[in-house]
Amino acid sequence: MGAVQSALRNVYLSINTALGAIAEMNADFNLLLARINANPGLPVSNPTSPFWLSNPPFPALTKIQSKKLPTSADIVIIGSGITGTSIAMTILEESKAMGIETKVVMLEAREITSGATGRNGGHIKTAPYELFYQMKEKLGVDQAKKIVQYQMILLDLLPKLAKEKGWHKAEAREVETVDLFFDDKMFEKARQWADELRIHMPEYYNDMRFWDAKEAQEKFQTGSHLVGALTYTAGAIWPFRFVTSCLSYLLESFTSAFSIETGTPVTSITMSEDPSKTYSIHTPRGDINTKHVIHATEAHTANLIPKLRGKLFAVRGHMSAQRPGKLFPQLNGDRSWSFIHAKGYEYITQRPGDVDADSDGLGAEIMTGGGLRLGGNGMDEVGVAVDNRTRLDISSYLGGVLPTVFGSQNWGEDAARGRMKGDVWTGTMGFSADGFPFVGKLDPSLTGRKANKSYDPASGAEWISAGYGGEGMPQAWLCGCACALMVLGRDKVDLDERSGRPGGKLMDWFPEQMIITPERVSRANINELASEL
Repeated sequence: MGAVQSALRNVYLSINTALGAIAEMNADFNLLLARINANPGLPVSNPTSPFWLSNPPFPALTKIQSKKLPTSADIVIIGSGITGTSIAMTILEESKAMGIETKVVMLEAREITSGATGRNGGHIKTAPYELFYQMKEKLGVDQAKKIVQYQMILLDLLPKLAKEKGWHKAEAREVETVDLFFDDKMFEKARQWADELRIHMPEYYNDMRFWDAKEAQEKFQTGSHLVGALTYTAGAIWPFRFVTSCLSYLLESFTSAFSIETGTPVTSITMSEDPSKTYSIHTPRGDINTKHVIHATEAHTANLIPKLRGKLFAVRGHMSAQRPGKLFPQLNGDRSWSFIHAKGYEYITQRPGDVDADSDGLGAEIMTGGGLRLGGNGMDEVGVAVDNRTRLDISSYLGGVLPTVFGSQNWGEDAARGRMKGDVWTGTMGFSADGFPFVGKLDPSLTGRKANKSYDPASGAEWISAGYGGEGMPQAWLCGCACALMVLGRDKVDLDERSGRPGGKLMDWFPEQMIITPERVSRANINELASEL
């Protein structure tokens, strides 16, 4: 009888444990949904400190602000990251080409470019084999090819723009990127996906090379955990310096048409009482009347557009800057890496320079981010829109992953001044519920502000470019260009190629899946996105 009771007790305990796990999962899922659907609010006033924002090349821009806030503008851009900067440059230069002056005011809640652009990994990277496979399964071959081609444009465009403008401090460059695989199944999937790319887009496949475990460990000087590698071409950049170089150029070139107001959060938007202006932008420093409002605030966009809550949400990421070990090869910023696991990955770039150099902060820092999967299967950081805290488990992991992956025989002793350069920091990214950015004119049904639905360049509207799903560097600049051309009514014009922008008509190069419509927003469902991921 005792044995029977013991068996029953074990069964009871097993059932109780299972029920507890299910209840905990349900509770976690409900908390996740609550975060996704919550108001992301304004950026917090006490963010963590990214390495990227140190030694700014244009210190006067950091807290740039007019003595008195302008009371009117033709266009107000909310956000001073790479998206807002792309929008501003396109509008100002296109307006000049059209022979008109368009007054643009850029508003930033905190210091200049202190959001996602000043906090990311510095990659300009698209994995064409993975992207093509995912898009082919979802949209078919033709649309998949267009999306891959679209994301690959920036590999050349941003470094070319930086070189033409003399923005050398932006460190925009081509690199060899290495996907290091630590899971056999993921490596085999990569081979299968690459075969699809070889059939349909050989121009990108021909740039790729697979390495088996032994030759990859020797070539890329890693430890024995590596099961294989894949190399191809990507880019890298100092995002903050690229953007502030561009903003400095715009302020010098368009002195009467462009201004930037940092420390100026937008608290609300209402319809203007001025019939010549459509919107009133309300800030703690006063109000601005304008015809056009462009939302370029990524993870915080739904703060001012409540109908996008649950459709565009934040995900918080962790980043670090680390000095290479004494045996690590000197690559002068010519290589980047991804560490790919069964679930999740890390993203790594290395800056040019010498680890022993102090000049201008150059020191070959290895910019290392990721570890998202560590917290609640990657869900604990979803819906988190504050960048003023870090997680101990993710920070600890990032602090030790490099010597572990490369192995002590290839890493050696830590650099004389220590491995970590400053603290781990966080940044928030915007994710859409259908996996594509939201770009274009916002219908009044989404904003709740009854503007004129029939749009022409003379009337006003609200616009958006946000939701890059953690892939901001290969998407944000061109999404900003596209949004700006729509605002100016130039999207159907066959344009010559210009520095920083492709030529042709907009839809020749811009994927239609990224255009925002009320119908698309209504269809976007986080459950469907989760099933795809």
